[in-house]
Amino acid sequence: MNDTGGPADVARTFLDAVAWAEHTKVWSLLSSQARSAVLEVAARRGMDPLLAARLRESTAGADERDNFLADLLHGIRADLSGVDFDSVRCVCDDAANSGTATVRLLHDVPAPLGGPLPVGFVELAAESDGSWSVVRAHGSA
Repeated sequence: MNDTGGPADVARTFLDAVAWAEHTKVWSLLSSQARSAVLEVAARRGMDPLLAARLRESTAGADERDNFLADLLHGIRADLSGVDFDSVRCVCDDAANSGTATVRLLHDVPAPLGGPLPVGFVELAAESDGSWSVVRAHGSA
């Protein structure tokens, strides 16, 4: 079960988990689609297929899981390298009824400089229990 807040709340929880290196929380906030995509990429890049299967089925050993999730966290941080986790705002303009939402990551700057700067986004999908899960996150830098 994922965070029960709206898309912007879940995006904030995800960013906080990335910032604080809470790798198991990051994994739990990813949608099953995102987890599958991550494991597919890892397998294409040489991950042992049996390890990928154990990770997919949640039967991997704690060390295997933690090593994989540490690598995943490193990759997410690289994708969000331009995002200041402490000051970014998460804004969801429209929590779509389509079951998907995009949360813009904004950094506030003085109005004479043009107002909030977009520094990335988090895409989310609604789960059957009404919660939201992260599908993808990316920084603008």
